[in-house]
Amino acid sequence: MSLTEKLDKIRSPKLQNQREVGQGPMPRPFQPPTDRRQTSVVLSAVEDTLKDQKYGSTPTAYFAALLALLSQSVSPSNGIVNKELATSVVYLLDIIAPHVPAPLLQSKFSQILTSLAPVLTHNDVEAPLIRSSVGCLESLLVAQDNAAWALPQTQVSPRRAIAGLLVLASDHRPKIRKRAQDAVTHVLKSPPPSPSLDHPAADMCAETALRSVNSMAASGRKKGKGYRQEEHQPGLMHALQLAKTIASASGGWPSQKIEPLCEVLMNISRSNNEYLTMSAFEIFEVIFAGMADEISSAKLPKLMEAISELRPSQNDSQLLPPWITVMSRGYDVSAQVSPEDTFQKLPELFEMISGFLASSSHNIRVSASECLISFSVNCIPDTAILEPSIYHEKVLKKLAKAAIALLSVKYQSAWMEVLTVLSALFSAFRWRSITLLDDIVKTVGELRGNDSFNGKKEADVVLGNAIEAMGPDVVLLILPLNLAKPKAGQPGRAWLLPILRDHVQNTNLMHFRSEFVPLSETMFQRVIDNGSSEKTMEIKIFETLVQQIWALLPGYCNLPLDLSTAFDQSFAEMLANLLYKQTELRVDVCKALHRLVESNQEIVNMEASKQELLLKQRTTKADAQKNLDHLSSFAGNILAVLFNVYSQTLPQYRGYILQCINAYLSITPEK
Repeated sequence: MSLTEKLDKIRSPKLQNQREVGQGPMPRPFQPPTDRRQTSVVLSAVEDTLKDQKYGSTPTAYFAALLALLSQSVSPSNGIVNKELATSVVYLLDIIAPHVPAPLLQSKFSQILTSLAPVLTHNDVEAPLIRSSVGCLESLLVAQDNAAWALPQTQVSPRRAIAGLLVLASDHRPKIRKRAQDAVTHVLKSPPPSPSLDHPAADMCAETALRSVNSMAASGRKKGKGYRQEEHQPGLMHALQLAKTIASASGGWPSQKIEPLCEVLMNISRSNNEYLTMSAFEIFEVIFAGMADEISSAKLPKLMEAISELRPSQNDSQLLPPWITVMSRGYDVSAQVSPEDTFQKLPELFEMISGFLASSSHNIRVSASECLISFSVNCIPDTAILEPSIYHEKVLKKLAKAAIALLSVKYQSAWMEVLTVLSALFSAFRWRSITLLDDIVKTVGELRGNDSFNGKKEADVVLGNAIEAMGPDVVLLILPLNLAKPKAGQPGRAWLLPILRDHVQNTNLMHFRSEFVPLSETMFQRVIDNGSSEKTMEIKIFETLVQQIWALLPGYCNLPLDLSTAFDQSFAEMLANLLYKQTELRVDVCKALHRLVESNQEIVNMEASKQELLLKQRTTKADAQKNLDHLSSFAGNILAVLFNVYSQTLPQYRGYILQCINAYLSITPEK
């Protein structure tokens, strides 16, 4: 809203009660009706005076006239002489000041601060007058230069003014507290030109907030065990809110004050009061968020060093979980601003946090596992997977070694948490898991095959992620199914088939043809050999295995890497025969044929960079288009089979066939 519009609202009683649609609340403090009338009278008098003296209606002219009235209504020696006039004058100054040239605000700083001092320091002053005074100070402080900020707080200076704002920023009255916090934020976000990262007053503000937090926290501790925490909570909460305000305004907290802040926040975070703990973490979150930009990121190493030095004892179940959480968030930000440096530190960090998984405390183990998952997800750069250098490969090997060690007896009590970490690691390593994480697949597979193992669900997730990352061919080399010709001492792993069904994707279709088609034929032959005899339990198992094997085909057809070579005339004919002869397999075969087309169309239509596609699917748009062109050469014959099968199928069971028909019609070449 422009200055003219603001003044028009003051002049017109009707406009004063209106708010712009969609604009939310008025930008300046609300005035009661009596104050609004008084303000309108004062504005009218000022404008009449300016008109009579032919000064013009400029912000500077308004400002000069209001300063004269301010000296009549507020006296440094006698305090507020005329409360009604003072309220209106300061309200108008609050509106006018942001539009006044900075040199004029600098020259009038001492006069205005001296006049407003009685308003800001007396306890019986009403809230509207204080809020307007805060607004005036805000505009004054934003206009000050480095020379003014260098003056000590003992003089009438910007430092003395902001000290007053900091007191009000912890005031017990919510509206005053909020207005002062907003003013402090604006001032700190508007530093004078300088090579420094921080505002000249940032250190002072940080010291004040830190002193306030320490004082409030200490007063609560002195009360003793019988003291109810709720009674001292408001003061400490206000102090923490002030610290959060300064942290958000000064790009992540002034560099020189980071260590003491971390120490006091870590102490508060161990409180039983969840509001205090959350407030402490919110400040850390604000600090990290402020350091995510290029300018403030220079402070991050010092912050992380300070947090590391505050490492609690190994079994401190109160302080360790919050400390681990803060470390996790900090290195998440570090990975954003310095991905390579953070990656280099990762093996050391991984081993350090892994040590906490041996703790007897469940909370510590859970926090440690969540931190390791965060490291895996956030701190391994894409370049280490797509185009790894020798240095990248060395770091990945160290991480793999540390991960394999988590399956030792030392961490047996934390195996449930360990399995969640290993799942995340497979997802992060992607195809680089091959050879590096083979031992994990072997160990987890052996655990999963043990009937007495309680973590089967968690183990299934690990193996599922391993299948997605390494491919089913690699996993089955490590953990063979042993179904066709089982041998003594080599357990059958039919339990792997449902896991494969849910996780096979973006792999080699030829593996299905070479591994599972022969296995299916072997199982099916045993069913045929039984003839018309009564089905034994063994025969029913063979039938189930055939169903489970062909349930894998849709996954193998989900963006296969070798479609142009694996999907040939002989494979197409085999699928056609299955559609005609084995009705129980039609659903899976149709889903597979449909998925071949759909998954490649999704890549072609996806709005993503080549790097993103390679990282997620190992298939570019050009590859996907070639795949569709290859499939289109089979479209006519496939459609002929599908139409025949459609006509032989009852109407209520045709849905999946129709979807498949539509997919192949969409890629049929125009003649």
